[in-house]
Amino acid sequence: MTMTETTLRKLSGDEVAIYREQGYVIVPDVFPLEELAEIDREIDRLQETQKKTGRNKGWIMQLGLRSEVTRQFVQDERVLTLIEDIVKPGISIYSAKLTAKVPHSNDICHWHQDDAYYNTRVLSKTRMSTWIPLQDADETNGCLWVVPQSHKGGVVTHGPFGGQCPKCMGPADLMFDDAIPCPVKAGDILLFHACLWHHSKGNQTDHVRRAFIVSYQEATVPRGNADQYKILRSA
Repeated sequence: MTMTETTLRKLSGDEVAIYREQGYVIVPDVFPLEELAEIDREIDRLQETQKKTGRNKGWIMQLGLRSEVTRQFVQDERVLTLIEDIVKPGISIYSAKLTAKVPHSNDICHWHQDDAYYNTRVLSKTRMSTWIPLQDADETNGCLWVVPQSHKGGVVTHGPFGGQCPKCMGPADLMFDDAIPCPVKAGDILLFHACLWHHSKGNQTDHVRRAFIVSYQEATVPRGNADQYKILRSA
């Protein structure tokens, strides 16, 4: 299935309301599995042919600049149409990366907020991320955990606590009573606010867990993460 054969759809009013209230929303059945398999093969090729591409095993930073396949994916009209009512006026890309949990690893991404990193470069009022699993993601292989409504308080203090993320809200054993897992199927997409508290645990399975993550912001923001910045829809 190609994009031209797929109907572009916007978030429903209920989905927008959930995103604004909870800080995230899961949208089912956005991508066909055969398309994700093609992306997965491209990730394999990039990791085989390019030098070290990320700070953690299996990760690829600046993913939208790595190949034509990944460039097209970060600019996909299906995603832009989905987020156009929450990222505005216009849409620009801040950054893109591939995060991975290799089999039988305890690679923990500590609790953090994306804007703790992003605000050091440029402020945004509507910045958010799309979390696109290339394989089904659940509690056994490292799905995201979130604290609903935590995006409403702005960015809190972060420090160097180790783990997969250089800046975090606390050590590996930090947990919140109202934290919940966000299992998502391959083909679904998790949208979340750049101030939402989130983290992920290790991978207990025999297979890699990969997620294609793209962060977007309004087109009126003058810059992003260096060469990754690009206006995709004008304000």
